[in-house]
Amino acid sequence: MGRMKDRDRTIGTLATACGVSRDTVRFYEREGLLPKPRRTASRYRVYGQDDESRLYFIRRAQAIGLTLDDIRGLLRQHEARTPNECRRVASLLRERIGDLDRKLAELRSFRKLLAENLARCKAAHSEECPVVVDLSSSRARDSSR
Repeated sequence: MGRMKDRDRTIGTLATACGVSRDTVRFYEREGLLPKPRRTASRYRVYGQDDESRLYFIRRAQAIGLTLDDIRGLLRQHEARTPNECRRVASLLRERIGDLDRKLAELRSFRKLLAENLARCKAAHSEECPVVVDLSSSRARDSSR
């Protein structure tokens, strides 16, 4: 237990500086992404510049689509300072790009389906909407199983 130094921050100050909530900081601690902080004699959490840098890293990594597991792995690799670090990061990024490409293909397919159904609704000349009729038919129910 120690005293706060000039550059030390409380959890609220750290959270505000990084644009997150205190609960987010605590969550990252529980997840092992942030190390357990030092405590003052009065049991306040105390964070330093390294903690702030690490929190910024976590937030930026999330912003580019990395999962918490991805981030945890990157942090471990960085701390180990292995010569293969960059190759592993590149492999991870290739994997995420593949995931995004698959999701984009699914979204394009879904958009096409919605546009086709919208066109059917616009062209309908009866009291019943053909999309609703199709969705409520036994054939639609059978295909969803």
